[in-house]
Amino acid sequence: MSLFKSVNLSKILSHPFSYLGLIVLCPLPLLIILLHFFTQLQSLDSLEDDILRLERKSLYAQDWLKKEAAFLSQLKTSDHFYIDKHLETLSFLEPEVKKMEALLLENDQDDNLKKRIQLLKGPSNKLLFSEEKIRSDDQFQEIEEKQQMPVEMNEEDLKKLLSFIEGITIWPYGPKEARPQLIVTDFQLTKKELPTHEHVFVVQLQLLKREKSPL
Repeated sequence: MSLFKSVNLSKILSHPFSYLGLIVLCPLPLLIILLHFFTQLQSLDSLEDDILRLERKSLYAQDWLKKEAAFLSQLKTSDHFYIDKHLETLSFLEPEVKKMEALLLENDQDDNLKKRIQLLKGPSNKLLFSEEKIRSDDQFQEIEEKQQMPVEMNEEDLKKLLSFIEGITIWPYGPKEARPQLIVTDFQLTKKELPTHEHVFVVQLQLLKREKSPL
């Protein structure tokens, strides 16, 4: 006896749901092909994203290496006496001093003018830093530089000072050569009220200096 009976195809097709089943099943191969295509397309998009991420990481690494090389070169050529030469020699509030000196010519008995001029032109209104802590290795050293007393300055003085500290151009002032890395770790700025209505600020700051170790 045969294990399989012959199938009557015409009988199957004559069933009322046969055509409906064929209509449902006919698009199935196309759907499988489209699903495979979009899966592959998604994989390609993911691969493209991975490549772009790798390119960005590579560019970032190259940029970081360039900055590191420039930083190390800056430290190796830095001047240990940069602060002494370029910050502690600055004079502040020169326009105000000139005005007061002109007024003093008209009234040489004005003691308040004399005291103010003496204050601004004297050492008490000059930047003076002391080395607080020093950390060093075979190549480089860090020094904490603390300003000894507050100083008075105007907006132009402040721009010049920050240009020399940060090593950037703040028009019309530009950076000086052989600058060590200077990081402002504390900055206090207070506007001083004066009867002359001059824009005067009292400045107190601390710096971290990084430079090559002494031989």
